[in-house]
Formats: sequence, structure tokens, C-alpha cells
Amino acid sequence: MTPDERIDAYFAAWTSNDPEALVAQLAPDATYQDPTTGGVVGARAHAQIAASFREAFPDLAFELGPRTAAATRHVVEWTLRGHNRGPWIPGVLPTGAELALPGAYAFEVDAEGIHAVRGYFDQRTFAEQLGLMTLVQPLRQGAATFGYSMRVTSQNKKPPGVIALTWIQGADEGEKERIRAHARQNVQDFLAEPGFISIVTGFTDLRGFTVTAWEDEASLRRALSKHHAVAMKE
Repeated sequence: MTPDERIDAYFAAWTSNDPEALVAQLAPDATYQDPTTGGVVGARAHAQIAASFREAFPDLAFELGPRTAAATRHVVEWTLRGHNRGPWIPGVLPTGAELALPGAYAFEVDAEGIHAVRGYFDQRTFAEQLGLMTLVQPLRQGAATFGYSMRVTSQNKKPPGVIALTWIQGADEGEKERIRAHARQNVQDFLAEPGFISIVTGFTDLRGFTVTAWEDEASLRRALSKHHAVAMKE
């Protein structure tokens, strides 16, 4: 198999539902890296990344562009096309948006197979094509710590009788994500409580906060007795 044939088979495997077809194009020491991986990963993780993309974009297809080659290094420009019909980011529903993402792969390939794939694309373009918000701001500036927030409101128009404020400190990014997962379930419980009015919640670095409005204390206590009570024990 020539390098070009190997690369063509690699792209075909990306759009199939057969992870082994992708692994078959890789050398035993193969590595993969793109802007979403957080570093270099091995062949099995590479196949899982492809499977995750196919789940998020069931009609995923690469439109291949110009190629250049020098010795064992081959660079292929591409446009990744598809529609976001499945999960991509935990807690974010599929947007149904159409993706037409330009990018490129740099391959290290020889007779043994593909030894390395380095992917290049713009993460902001990727996010915005999916209909997601991108925010550029400092992490810290002077005494200020920056972050993000979310507001959820019910159809309850009554004036609040209780305003509750909470904060929580995560130990690391992993714990922060667990807190966020619990918070999503908490909000669903709040919305099911007739006495709930609204919530503003967010994170600055590893510190999370909530401000909630309720008709009365009894409404607050009923809502907190559900998933929130489970989360408090974790």
C-alpha cells in the first residue's frame, strides 16, 4: 500500500463505523493529536476520538483538498462536513448545526503504517459553527477573577420571598465538572418546584456560585431535598 493509499484508507475509516479499520492503518507506535485532545494519545484513544466524532456527527465526511509530501511526511488539507445530531460536549444538547470546518492533517507514514497524525483546525470556528458561544477574556486581572454564568427562569412571576446564595470550591477541573453535572440535575429539580422563580449560577476559576429566588422557604427546602441532597453527600 502506498502512502497515499494508506492515507485514503485512513480517511475512509474515520467515516465508517469500524474502529478496527482505522487502527489497521496505524503503526504500533502511532500517536494522534489535535486541538481537542489536550496532548498526544495512542492508537486506541485515536479510534475512540473518531467514534465520538461519528456519534456527534452521524453524516460526518471529509472533503479532501491539496496534498503535499516530503519523504515520510504528508500533509492533507480538508473540510470536515456534517450535522451535529448527537452528543459532543457533556451537558450540551445537539444543536443540529451544519459543520464545514477547514483544517489539515500532517501524517508521518511509511511502509509499516501511519506513525503520527497531527490535526490542525480553529477551535473558535468549530464552536461557532455549532452555534456555541466563545468567550475571550483574562482568567485574572488585578483583584478580579473572570468566568461565566447562566440564568434559568421559570414562568413564575411572583415576587420572591427568599433569595438564597451559595458558593462551592472545586479541588481541580475534574471535580469542577462533577459539580457542574450535579448542578444541571439540580436545576431540573428546581424547575419542577412550583415555588421556584429563577437561578443565576456560574464559575470563576474553580469557585462556583448560585443565586436563587423562591416564593418561600418551604419551596426552597422541597427542591433541595431531591438531587441536591445526593450531591451534598458526594
